[in-house]
This record gives sequence, C-alpha cells and structure tokens, in this order.
Amino acid sequence: MIVTGGHSYQGYSVGILMFDNKRFPMPPGDVGNATSYPFPVLLRQIKGLEDNPFPPLTRPDGSYTPEVQMCIDAAVQMERDGVRAIAMCCGFFSLIQPVLAKHVAIPVMTSPLMMLPVIRQMIRPDQSVLVVTAAAQLLASEFFTAVGADLNDRITLAGLDGSEVFNAMCMGGSEITCDADVLRADVLAAVDEGRKRDPNIGAVLLECTSLPPFACDAGEAAGLPVFDFIACVEWLHRAVAPKRYSGYI
Repeated sequence: MIVTGGHSYQGYSVGILMFDNKRFPMPPGDVGNATSYPFPVLLRQIKGLEDNPFPPLTRPDGSYTPEVQMCIDAAVQMERDGVRAIAMCCGFFSLIQPVLAKHVAIPVMTSPLMMLPVIRQMIRPDQSVLVVTAAAQLLASEFFTAVGADLNDRITLAGLDGSEVFNAMCMGGSEITCDADVLRADVLAAVDEGRKRDPNIGAVLLECTSLPPFACDAGEAAGLPVFDFIACVEWLHRAVAPKRYSGYI
C-alpha cells in the first residue's frame, strides 16, 4: 500500500480556528476543548484576533479589514497544513462565511447559525426556532443573512446579556474561572424566558459555541430538540471522512 504525505500535520479531518489569547474555562462540549469531539481536531489560535469581525468587512479602498484578513490568512494556512474542513470558534463568525468559503477549497462552517434554514424545514410551519445567543443585543440581522437565514422569519432570540458569570469570562471579560452550575442556570433561564415570549418554539439552537455543555440540560428542561455546534462539526467530519460501514444482512 502506497501512502502519501505532503502536509505539516496529518490525521486531522477538521481544524478549529480560535481567538488569540483567550483563557476562559472550556469544559467538554466547548468548541475549544479537544475532548468534545470523537475524532482528532487541530486547534489553532488566530494570532492577533481577539474578537470576531463586525460590519463593515471592507475598508473604503475595497480591501478587507484587518480582522477579516487575519481569518482568511489563518484558514488558508490551515488548509495548506492538511485539514479537510474548517470550523470557527464563535457563532458571530457567520458574518464572514461567504468570505472564507471563497478563499479555500475545503468546506468551511463558521457558525451554528448555518443550521437555521435546515432546522426551520424540520419543524412545523407555524413553529419557530429559539436561538440562544451570547449577546442578543449584538446579534443583528446581518449575521443571519450571511448564512441564508432571516432574523424576522420564525426566529426568537434569547441572550445571556445579563449573565454575570458568562460576561465575566467572555464578551470582554477576562476571568479564568467559572461556576458552571450558575452558568447552566442562566442558560436554562434564557431558554425559559424565550419560550414564554414565544409559545410556538419548535426547536432550540445554541448560537454560542461555549454552550453545548448545557445542550442536554436545555433539551430536558424544554422538552425540545436542541442543536449545537459540536453536532455541526461532527456532521462536517462525516462529510470529509465518510464512515465505511460493515455489518451483515
């Protein structure tokens, strides 16, 4: 059997691009915890990038903003290093999905928000999707439009804007410890508050890639299907590393 190399790293189907210099806790289920996945992933920081790009994505001369260009360069390098697909570390990266997909020749999945068009087709036409986000006040319509979704079409937002424990370590916070039980309670409170505002919720989508550790709790509390980014990345892995089936008939 002839095997071929040619890449700096091998054995990684998916590469995860992370913010630079983030030190908050990443328990199993967080996008940045390697044990969240049942296969090896290549985790790499984007040097100098401490926040996701916001509009506008280009400067007056038509060139990309530094934040966008950092993401492009990191994705291109990760492709060169041999991964078969790329995922990002924050749902707000949906804004640059079309940009990154244009600059590499492998699949890119920037955000859980990419699942919205599919989820909406899976539930009844009179039902909506509850999107649990890190910051409802910041998740504007542009982040949905970039991935083929419409914020005003059967989507209800519930945010962790008021969560002290979450904001202490994320969204500008620098804490390196977190009371997971308190954060779990805040996530469940956000789900409950969203369902009270919209009684026609048919599914829950966790936009924040730090929230999958609480997906099971949210599903049990709401009695609804819950979609999160780790499931997205597993789906991505299965596309670029298809399973060879065995069994009997």
